[in-house]
Amino acid sequence: MNSVINRRFSKALALAILAGSLLSGCDSQTGGEKEVKFVNIQQVVDESGLATQQKTHLEAVYKSLQGTAKQAEELYKTMTPEKAAQVRQADAKALDAQWQVQLQAARQVVADQVKKSAEQYRVAHKIDVIFPVQTTVSYSKDLDISKELAAQLKNEKVTFAEMPKLMPKVAPQPTVKTPEAKK
Repeated sequence: MNSVINRRFSKALALAILAGSLLSGCDSQTGGEKEVKFVNIQQVVDESGLATQQKTHLEAVYKSLQGTAKQAEELYKTMTPEKAAQVRQADAKALDAQWQVQLQAARQVVADQVKKSAEQYRVAHKIDVIFPVQTTVSYSKDLDISKELAAQLKNEKVTFAEMPKLMPKVAPQPTVKTPEAKK
């Protein structure tokens, strides 16, 4: 008796699943194929001139940081050798951290400009999605829009953050306590 009930239940469940899948298929709306394109981000950055702008900015940042380091060297001469070594190490860490911040900020400005341009291109050409080729296993080369995006960015001037204005830290000089006058 249980086997008859189980068979009927199984058949009813299978029919319900089949009917549900058929009905849901009728309900889905397909708007046709989606338009997909691909872009080689590094190629766009190189061919558009954004890489050159980034390099020029970073060279200026490096020169500024080196100038700060030279100023600091002059201050080290006024310190004891032990204190100078300690301050020199702290300054080197601070300058390296500032370099990393500036490097990341410059890369982000360039990436944002490429994303903005890709979005404008996507909307103008009614494309549904643009994928980077760097994360794609395989694609048809005729779907690559890298040259078009590079051409679109050719005359764009990127605005980077202001140059860092760093001053070497002067080590606090030991204060000499003077005896207060008795009243």
